[in-house]
Amino acid sequence: MNPIISLLAKNRRYLQPQHIGAILAAVNMMGNKPFKLSDLDPLLPEDLTMNRKARRSITSLLNLLAKIGYLSRPSQRTYQRRFNSLSQMLSESLFELAEIEKRVVKPIKSEKIIKLGEAGRVIGARAVGGKQAGRGR
Repeated sequence: MNPIISLLAKNRRYLQPQHIGAILAAVNMMGNKPFKLSDLDPLLPEDLTMNRKARRSITSLLNLLAKIGYLSRPSQRTYQRRFNSLSQMLSESLFELAEIEKRVVKPIKSEKIIKLGEAGRVIGARAVGGKQAGRGR
């Protein structure tokens, strides 16, 4: 199974991976013109078009595709493709992801703050951002 389809299907109770593929194919068949969910109905399996909860999941998926930039939203209920295909859009993002993965991450070191009281006795010590380790007596 395609890993991207798996990611898109994750946490979608009413959509199986094969449904995600059918939805992406239907969106691709719409071309570059604006469309509504009802415009996808003839292109989707009947079990999806008849189930209200599945339709809500389809809308949620379309909103996610709009959020990541594959679709645009000319109005509240309409969507429009911005790229020829999802794979074309994601290929550009994969190059960016490769650059992010190559970045060197420096570990964060915590500093200790020590308070000195009379005669140099330690009365409290704590790590920066942490709880106080000791209390004065």
